[in-house]
Amino acid sequence: MDVISAGIVIADCVARPVTRSPQPGQLELVDEIGLHAGGSAVNTGAALARLGLEVALVGRVGHDGFGDYLDGAARALGLNTCFLSRSDAATSATLVHVDAGGERSFLHAVGANAALTAADVPLDALAGARALHVAGYFVLPGLEPGVPDLFGRATALGLLTSLDTVWDATDRWERVQAALPVTDIFCPGLGEGQRITGREHPEDVLDALFALGVRRVAAVKMGERGALLGRPDGARVYVAAAPVHAVDGTGAGDAFIGGLLAGLLAGDDLARAGQLGAAAGALCVGAMGATAGLRDLPTTRALADTLSVTPQQGALP
Repeated sequence: MDVISAGIVIADCVARPVTRSPQPGQLELVDEIGLHAGGSAVNTGAALARLGLEVALVGRVGHDGFGDYLDGAARALGLNTCFLSRSDAATSATLVHVDAGGERSFLHAVGANAALTAADVPLDALAGARALHVAGYFVLPGLEPGVPDLFGRATALGLLTSLDTVWDATDRWERVQAALPVTDIFCPGLGEGQRITGREHPEDVLDALFALGVRRVAAVKMGERGALLGRPDGARVYVAAAPVHAVDGTGAGDAFIGGLLAGLLAGDDLARAGQLGAAAGALCVGAMGATAGLRDLPTTRALADTLSVTPQQGALP
């Protein structure tokens, strides 16, 4: 395996377009409702697999129909599911409401993801891997306390460590600070980064993330406004977003992380890896669900090479 993608594995039931919530006892019509493999560990893992890397998925699902579906869907996406465990709890699921512009809102049941712990991540069995990505930190109560030690062990084995938080519905953002000093790559959305750092502007968020200990690369994802990336040595680069028609934004941030990580593992510099991340995210939003829009490396790289890159000093473009 090249990458271990561990964390939340979710059955996404996606409805589009949702223009208003139904009143009690009433019905609202939408154009489509679909069941999709989701959860950040699946989404980022699928992006990496489409870009040509070998990925092991680590997570928990239930002994139910959703669990069976996710196992098969993950394998169809090119993920190794040998370390996808079963739990007595129901499979984690999310109702995703997508509006006409592609923006999403979520209703989530934590379910089997709560049972995942650091002991489920088989570092010894996958010692040849090059990176460990943990996805869904704030909705993994069993894994969260063990992440600092897990990342320390991964580092000792020579793996890059990458962390994704997802949104913290409990508003206790400071919890992630324990993991950042052992995290090589960290890519929050702007809203997430603002709450973690207490800073407002993307440049200040990036500076604060490095002050909190992020070791190699941080990126602030800003959707259609592009992304700001940096290193602790002060290097900063802004990558513009691709002009695409957004059908469903589900998984775009996860795809960005997958593209960025794939680029860094291939030896790309900060700008080129950022372009690959931005292109993967842009392609992701062109189809329903978090994985249907993903494309192979040549297609993604072709789009990436069209994206403008600006070495960053001062205000964003």
